[in-house]
Amino acid sequence: MEHIEITSYDDCLVSCLDEPSVDHWRVRTDDPEFLSAFIDVLQEEDPVGKRIEWLCDQDVIKGLEKNFVRAAKASDLVTESTLTIRESTDAAPNTPTVLVSPEQTVSLLPVGDGEAVQVDITEEAACERLWEKHQSEWDIAMPHSIDTPPYSRLVTMAEQKLGDGVGADIDTAYTAVESRSPDEQPEPVTVSLLVGAKHELLLNDIVDWAETSTLATQGTVSKLKQRLEEFDIIATESKSVGVGRPRQRLVFSDESMQSLPADELLAHVQGVLA
Repeated sequence: MEHIEITSYDDCLVSCLDEPSVDHWRVRTDDPEFLSAFIDVLQEEDPVGKRIEWLCDQDVIKGLEKNFVRAAKASDLVTESTLTIRESTDAAPNTPTVLVSPEQTVSLLPVGDGEAVQVDITEEAACERLWEKHQSEWDIAMPHSIDTPPYSRLVTMAEQKLGDGVGADIDTAYTAVESRSPDEQPEPVTVSLLVGAKHELLLNDIVDWAETSTLATQGTVSKLKQRLEEFDIIATESKSVGVGRPRQRLVFSDESMQSLPADELLAHVQGVLA
């Protein structure tokens, strides 16, 4: 039996995850818009007890990994065992978006603006054949791990290591760039340095957080700090910490930037760096 309706990607995904008769979904898609909704809904719904798998093509996963925030959120899902990713050994351009399970198959035909014609198939023989096909593809696919550090690790460790409100501001700043194309996104370390200057943090503390969270090395942090200094966006002040050399504290060259919310701060600096 088939059921056809026009729905949003979000509503379709929530409905599938809430379906009590299905505890194992396998997703196939090369649609970036659906993929964004897929990651967001999985984070919001936290489908305990469900097996969620994504069979992807190499070009699709590379595209995801170019978007730092999306990749970090997907890394969260993999780390928490909410999502398992495998890379197909047989590239299939223009792959239709389908969610397959032994009990039900959902096909989505995009119509724009985050909506699609949703076709639900529950006929037993059809679902069995479709599942067998996708199971065969899954069996020969290669496990894929995302090198980007998990998003929650970055935010939580920032709050723990850098002080109250820092994690929230980093979350706000990263969220502000998430919907931009990868070419228009600033380096995640640059974003973190700007938040660091807003909170007048010690450079050593930023480096320690970046290295511990696996976001970046000390060399990368120093290089991007220097670039912001060259554009006269941030500066450093010496701070005595007792015995040893003074530490560098990050500050803004223009004190008026201090009061800007993290998202507005980022937009302002992007205009200068462009």
